[in-house]
Amino acid sequence: MKKFLTVSLALIFMFVISIAVNAQKMKAEDVIAKHLDSIGTAEVRAALKTLIAVGPTKQKFTSTADSAVDGRIVIASEATKIFMGMNMASPQYPGQRFVFDGKDSDIALTKQGGRDFLGNFVKDNGSLLKSGIFGGTLSTGWLLSNTPSLKGKLTYEDTKKIDGRDTYVLQFSPKGGSDIDIHLYFDAETFRHVRTEYKRMTSAPQGVMGKDISNTKSADNSARQSETRIGLTEDFSDFRAERGVTLPHSYKISYSYWGNQGSVQCEWTSTLTEFGLNQKFDPATFATSESPTNR
Repeated sequence: MKKFLTVSLALIFMFVISIAVNAQKMKAEDVIAKHLDSIGTAEVRAALKTLIAVGPTKQKFTSTADSAVDGRIVIASEATKIFMGMNMASPQYPGQRFVFDGKDSDIALTKQGGRDFLGNFVKDNGSLLKSGIFGGTLSTGWLLSNTPSLKGKLTYEDTKKIDGRDTYVLQFSPKGGSDIDIHLYFDAETFRHVRTEYKRMTSAPQGVMGKDISNTKSADNSARQSETRIGLTEDFSDFRAERGVTLPHSYKISYSYWGNQGSVQCEWTSTLTEFGLNQKFDPATFATSESPTNR
């Protein structure tokens, strides 16, 4: 029995060492290659020209009770173009609309004539849409699907547990620099992309300064100087195949703000129930105020 225990412990030790060595040898290119294979074969990925995902969504202030608003989300993409819209059943918060036409982006105003904190964050950080990182694999313009034209640098950083599972972590540095720390997380077993984290610390307030969405103010309208911490997280789960393409059917966006003017914590949880692949879109789907059709 003692001999068996000694052998078992030795095997466990060797297994742990093997994992550590493999993690040390892992490179960004290795993670990317295995991740792309987790989406589908090279032939299937090459054949994917357009993608649309639709389903119910719920917006909720996680720090405020009974503040949930129901709605619908639509994510449509063609090459590097993307449209993400959320229609919410609330006159105070009608929803969101992000559009990138391959060159320029538009972040819609809310009914109150301004943008909420999520809209401000995406607008203030244009690389989120232009680089193809926002929306993850739910977009044909996904950052890692277009590495030959990658607008930035990906670096292998470390491993980290997400919801009890080991993940490989890549850091993304957008071309031209950015004051946001961006990290992507990939399941260590399946190499599926399960999370993207965006973090910013700044001396000037950004986005909303309070809990009342109708009082949203952008950084340009605030004269007060203070250290703020802003975080945005995209979580992807419930992966299932759609015509040979493995995609997340659960998508959650979490936003947090901490500063001397208060704090905000909010999330948008979406369950994607309908998918369409290689459908033809009206060009107006991705039109922005700068698009030729609107000039």
